[in-house]
Amino acid sequence: MSSDDHLKDLIQRIELFLSKHHTISIATSAEGELWSASVFYVSDEKLNIYFISFEESKHIQGILKNKRVSATINQDVSDWMQIKGLQLQGVAYKVPEQHRQDILNAYRKKFDSIHRLLELPETDDEKKIAKQFNSISLFSFDPDWIRLLDNSLSFGSKEEIELKNQTWLIQE
Repeated sequence: MSSDDHLKDLIQRIELFLSKHHTISIATSAEGELWSASVFYVSDEKLNIYFISFEESKHIQGILKNKRVSATINQDVSDWMQIKGLQLQGVAYKVPEQHRQDILNAYRKKFDSIHRLLELPETDDEKKIAKQFNSISLFSFDPDWIRLLDNSLSFGSKEEIELKNQTWLIQE
């Protein structure tokens, strides 16, 4: 397989992994404090990840002070040989208002329950989420380094890509 074909294959496997999972754990570091939080996300074809969060939350306060973050997405498994996941590094920032509706629509598409929850909330918590959904802040996490771990291929199997000059490159 050529290096171009390998890169395309790896990016497709990362895209597939992103599409099949729902939560990302974002880790921040600002002013000597570390923090992480798990949030629901959607992603795009450029491997950017979008999430909803309150600006007052500790992880967003960390992002506002230091946009450089790391993250993980993984399957919950009980067998070492089934460990599979992504480790990522990049920058996070508040999404400009003009992109808001497209991202919210992506949430509606990825999470089937959101449409019902927004249109016909049943519990007090669902009503609260529905009320906040259209006003909560949106953030983008744009990775510039991604490692795909996949022990099902072989124990410790990892493949990495890095974004250089807006182009993904395989890291050897």
